[in-house]
Amino acid sequence: MSVQTGSSPPGGPASQRLVDRARRRVGRLLGEPNPIWIRELKQAARLARTPIILLVLAVLMTLLVASIGGIVARDIAPAKTGVILFQVFFSLAYFVVALVGPAVAANSIASEREGRTWEAVLLTGIPPGEIARGKFLAAYTAISMYVVMLAPVGALPFLFGGITAMEVVIAFLFLFLIALLSVAFGLAISSKMASLRGAILVTLLLAFPLSICLFSAGGTGLSYAAHLAWPEVPEGPPIWLPVAYQRAPLGLDYVLFLILLPIAAVVVPAWFLYQVTVANLTSESDDRSSGLKTWFAACTPVVAAAVAVPAFAVDPTERLAAILAGMCAMFSFLIFCVCLFAGDPIGPSRRVEVTWARGRASRLRRFFGPGVTRSAYLLLAVGIPSVAALWAAGHRLLLGVTLGPPEIQVRQLQYFAVYALAFYVFLVGLGAFLRARIAAPMVARVLLLTLLFSIAVGPWIVAAIAGLVTELSVSESALLIAAPSPFYAFMMLDRATQSDPGSVVVAGHTAAVVWVAVGLGLLAAARSRCAALIAQREAALAVTDALLAQEDEAALAAEQAAPAHPAAPEHAEPGSAADPLA
Repeated sequence: MSVQTGSSPPGGPASQRLVDRARRRVGRLLGEPNPIWIRELKQAARLARTPIILLVLAVLMTLLVASIGGIVARDIAPAKTGVILFQVFFSLAYFVVALVGPAVAANSIASEREGRTWEAVLLTGIPPGEIARGKFLAAYTAISMYVVMLAPVGALPFLFGGITAMEVVIAFLFLFLIALLSVAFGLAISSKMASLRGAILVTLLLAFPLSICLFSAGGTGLSYAAHLAWPEVPEGPPIWLPVAYQRAPLGLDYVLFLILLPIAAVVVPAWFLYQVTVANLTSESDDRSSGLKTWFAACTPVVAAAVAVPAFAVDPTERLAAILAGMCAMFSFLIFCVCLFAGDPIGPSRRVEVTWARGRASRLRRFFGPGVTRSAYLLLAVGIPSVAALWAAGHRLLLGVTLGPPEIQVRQLQYFAVYALAFYVFLVGLGAFLRARIAAPMVARVLLLTLLFSIAVGPWIVAAIAGLVTELSVSESALLIAAPSPFYAFMMLDRATQSDPGSVVVAGHTAAVVWVAVGLGLLAAARSRCAALIAQREAALAVTDALLAQEDEAALAAEQAAPAHPAAPEHAEPGSAADPLA
């Protein structure tokens, strides 16, 4: 029976159908809510400062918006005043949500650890995933209260005109989505930190530049692209997405850019942050890798499809640039995942293996479990087909270009994709090799990033020092020294426009072959090293098990060899030897 509701949770479904399972989960959510969430809500209800803070925020925002409206309404029409107030209010509300949300979430788990109450939470036996969901719901409820308190102020621009009620409603819905991401971000940072002050400081230091970059690029930057696609959307204002939903004509572009891409932009990072939080809350001897690997396997094709969408919508003369930009974004995502899985353990622990044996885990589940070589194989098995599919889609699009020879653009895409794929194979092998040789995951990641930066920039620095870069217009051989750098692929793009690419392209393909060979060699060395380490661990555990078995046998033999004590008679006659009073 639930302590919060006083009612029993619903029983399991009669069958294993998807509908029955979903119905059971909804019934359990309503009948037995998350205990961590309920506990956090009860603690927040006891704080007297919460309604005061909300009231002060609402009053200040009302005064600010009313003051701006009064000043602006003197010189321009009311409809334009409403548009300006709409932009001002939701821009300020965005920064409130983007900065307050992570700070509130950072206070959840780090405060438990600093207050020495985290051990009590773990002793309740609640799984890490349920703890993460409870902490998220508590922080999201708190930041949602801020958005709800600002709702009456957000309706003021609608009174001036120029903005429809639906646009205001859509803008508030996106505020809740931004609050979801900000809370998940703060919770992921808080789950890693042991100090409350450190968690809040690191969260704000990261949230402030990220919020500004997203506001500038996703707001003002994308407004120009939206205006090119839909002239009804004004260019320049950062809050353009609610206007696009209301004014853009319904079509394929509407579905792709305003429905599918926003869903992917919210689901992919939110799922990742949730899995990071769960992994940080899980013990090191448990399975901390399956959730992140499932996220990678499911979201990599989604990211590949998302970066390929703009190439279908741009002008045919700009398709190559759009495809190359999408491939650069895809490889940036894959490099991030390589650094992420560079911290995977060498192999599954004894506890994880016992859990697999008891649950009769399948080979697929074991493949998604902890292990450096498993992570490397997953990176190759998922990353290479996704890039190949993106390459094939770009090849098909470029063949349909009517302006200019498509063979040159196809060749440029081929050069870029081949070199990038080869360097990706090398990075996967390098990450696995460093993790197999270095015990600390963070040291392995830092060293991987350092080597990546050195390989990317070092050849160009050597060429500059040697004075070769200044002779590029004289001889193509000056570029050969920079062939190991991944940025060399852009030089190959320039040479692909010529009938005879020359030694530049040959050097690039040679470097690509070398990167593949080195990457596979490092991967083989990492596999051998991990197998040796696992064998050493198994041997040490076997010795420990043998010693424990010997101790158990010795204790059992000692119990059997101990002399039996004679039992005293039940009734002893007075004066006999058995009588203690005789």
